Amino acid sequence: MTHSTRTGHKADMTTELERLQDDLFVNWIDRSLPDDWDGLDYREPVARHRTRITMRVDSDMLRWFRKLGPGYQARMNRVLRIYWTSLLAGHIKGYPDDNVFPRVHAEAMRVLEGMKADRGGRDLTE
Repeated sequence: MTHSTRTGHKADMTTELERLQDDLFVNWIDRSLPDDWDGLDYREPVARHRTRITMRVDSDMLRWFRKLGPGYQARMNRVLRIYWTSLLAGHIKGYPDDNVFPRVHAEAMRVLEGMKADRGGRDLTE
C-alpha cells in the first residue's frame, strides 16, 4: 500500500467518522449501541431458515467482513439482526422522531401468539 493511498484512506475514514459523529450528536445523543454488540463474534448464532439472495454492498465493507474469516456472511446477518431487534426494542430509532411503540407492540403480540401456540392454543393465564 502506498503512502498516498494510506493517507487517502485515513482522510476518508476521518471524514466519514466526523459525519457520523455529527449525526450521532444531533440525532442520537441519548442513545447508545445495544449491549448485544459486545462479543458479537463469539456468540453462537441462532439457527434460522436461511434464504439465498443477491445483494449489493459497498466493496470496502465486503472486503472487511471477508477478512474476518469464515462465517463472514453470518456476521453480516447478525449485524442486520441486531439493528432490527434494536429498532424493535426501542434502543435506537429508524429516523429522527421515530415512534417505536407500534413496532414494539407488534413484536410483543407476535411473541405472545407464539407462546400461545406452544401451549396448544391455551391462553397464557390458564
